[in-house]
Amino acid sequence: MNRASLPDNGQTSTIAEILSKKDLEVPLLSSIKGSKLKVMIILLDNLSPYERQIVENTPHRVIDLEDDLLKKIVELQEENAHLRSEALIDNLTELYNSRFLHVQLETEMARTRRTGLSCCLLMIDLDNFKMINDTRGHLEGDRFLTHVAQTFSQCVRTVDIVCRYGGDEFVAILPSTRLFVAIRIANRFKKAVSEIPGATGYNVSASIGIAEFTVSSPWDAKEFIQAADSAMYEAKHKGGNQVSTKGHYIIRLNTGFESVSPEEKEAISSIHDSTQRQGESDGI
Repeated sequence: MNRASLPDNGQTSTIAEILSKKDLEVPLLSSIKGSKLKVMIILLDNLSPYERQIVENTPHRVIDLEDDLLKKIVELQEENAHLRSEALIDNLTELYNSRFLHVQLETEMARTRRTGLSCCLLMIDLDNFKMINDTRGHLEGDRFLTHVAQTFSQCVRTVDIVCRYGGDEFVAILPSTRLFVAIRIANRFKKAVSEIPGATGYNVSASIGIAEFTVSSPWDAKEFIQAADSAMYEAKHKGGNQVSTKGHYIIRLNTGFESVSPEEKEAISSIHDSTQRQGESDGI
């Protein structure tokens, strides 16, 4: 079957005009007495299975045969872009969501294995946040979470990625970052939370756990998150409002790193130092 091409003279065509072109071997539309034909069109552009499921579970758009095709294609493309964005963005805070976190974390871990530059993960939980919901209501709690998200976005470097993990938990991916730099960034987060209006009155603070992933780390993405999560709970058990790194994780990392040859270790360290100097020049 020959393809019916879109008009290239700047003029628009309706669905019916294009599907009824005479150069088709078999007309795609034929007159059926007493019937009114409509066409259902869904444009799917490289959607993941998750995004495709979202589209399939939403009401499909039915386009009238007299509608302008090019205009409808543009509208559908815009809707697809919006759906893709919604699948990755948290509706309340407009930060990336936990689904994006898992995808991006795999990317950063692969980058570490390829370049030798470690990356860090911060797990952040708000201490006593429940008090805001219990005393002022969930609407006020949502406003506070939005303020926290905006504050975190201002505390990080351009290369860092902040996500809402769920509830009052946030996660920050710090690419090409050593543990000591991650600790400084975490303390900046902790201080920023204490300065949010209303935080002091409700004794809201931040407990932050840090995990570092290096070229010798045996973790997968799930274990990397669990390491940071475990360190965060350790900070909370110590009274909250502090930064913690899980001790045996650090020992495990350092022990593994000894398997790298001295020459490789020196080369990786020099790359790390260059990256951290760049971070310090950004004010970290």
